[in-house]
Amino acid sequence: MRNRRQTLAALGSIAMTAIASRPVWAAASIKIDDASALLVIDVQNCFLPGGSLAVKEGDQVVPVINRLAKGFSNVVMTQDWHTAGHVSFASSHPGKKPFETIDLAYGKQVLWPDHCVQGTDGASLSKDLSIPQAELIIRKGYHKDVDSYSAFTEADGKTTTGLAAWLKARKLQRLFIAGLATDFCVAWT
Repeated sequence: MRNRRQTLAALGSIAMTAIASRPVWAAASIKIDDASALLVIDVQNCFLPGGSLAVKEGDQVVPVINRLAKGFSNVVMTQDWHTAGHVSFASSHPGKKPFETIDLAYGKQVLWPDHCVQGTDGASLSKDLSIPQAELIIRKGYHKDVDSYSAFTEADGKTTTGLAAWLKARKLQRLFIAGLATDFCVAWT
């Protein structure tokens, strides 16, 4: 079974190949306008160095995101927001260890260390984020029996977060995505 680092390395390689194969002029043609939005995914203390599910050097994305966000009038942030004893926590399954998988009604579930528990400091957004114009925070993974990686749909593939309707109501058509962790929540979004 692949672990988190192997998955991240593979996704990073795919992304870099895609970026490297595009002409350099493509970046110059991107226009951020009032129909564009930046989605900032899960830049939370648990995913930063020292957190219970830390992304190596994850804190390095914060100044980059702050800089990017200055160009957007429409910004949405997400927050992993799990209940204590969440189904995705290895600690909720006696004898299971973090990063093992189990079968749930909606499919395979990776078991994680306890992280981003509602109301804890670990679930808080990074104090170093500076995005005062952020209009919305989507909390995901708060249903005790269903995990959620995507900013749009929970892992059951049916339950929506409301983000798509919010974007549509505001006639936002182009999305730019940044955040943590690129191997799960950013990739699923």
